[in-house]
Amino acid sequence: MDYVLKKCHKTHMNLFLKFLVVTMSMAGFSKEEDWKNFNSSFIIEVERQTGLYTCSGVAVSPKIILTAAHCLEGSIKSVRVFNHSKYNPKERGLTITGYEIHPRYHLKNSRYRFDLAKIFLSEKISDNIKIYPVAKDNNVSGIFYRFGYGMRNNENQRTLLLPKLRKLNSLEDVVELDDKFSKSGDSGGPIFIEIEGHISILAIHSTFSFGPEGNFSLNPLLSKETNWIFND
Repeated sequence: MDYVLKKCHKTHMNLFLKFLVVTMSMAGFSKEEDWKNFNSSFIIEVERQTGLYTCSGVAVSPKIILTAAHCLEGSIKSVRVFNHSKYNPKERGLTITGYEIHPRYHLKNSRYRFDLAKIFLSEKISDNIKIYPVAKDNNVSGIFYRFGYGMRNNENQRTLLLPKLRKLNSLEDVVELDDKFSKSGDSGGPIFIEIEGHISILAIHSTFSFGPEGNFSLNPLLSKETNWIFND
């Protein structure tokens, strides 16, 4: 998650990386209409005793927002959701009735596996929000689009990245992506996949791995979780 009140120390390298992220984020999206086709991403504000934090999410139905479980575990005072291109805590959020963490998620044991949670809205979202179906299988031979609201340029704004496939981990139902520009506020954001012109939600962004095998993101797949997702 992203601590929204923190101050970032800028260096020449940071400026270069931010420029690169913005350049990547615009790839393939030259018209405003293209962005509207992916307006189902949400920013989630979580208030804890230690302050305000943010995560990302995606609408999978008119009243269900899917996000990462680790964004909502522990002691939480309040949760708000927004469907804007940029986070502004002074704006009015959508009213929620509650949330549910995946029953098989455990921070220490499952880590990124089953790192899923759903938020229930009290009213249906606007009809102009384009909701994509959850992928029916784990076919990863397509184009990936990842949206998230991680803090960039001192703002939590909707950002698009175009990660590449690293590998499909069928044993743990996770897709690993070469995704070097993940920010903590991106947690819970959707991984869309486009296959032969058809777009679906393949996975949810969970975490980022730093290790001897390189830097990559770990994203739990959704195809086997549809019963839980839509059983509200």
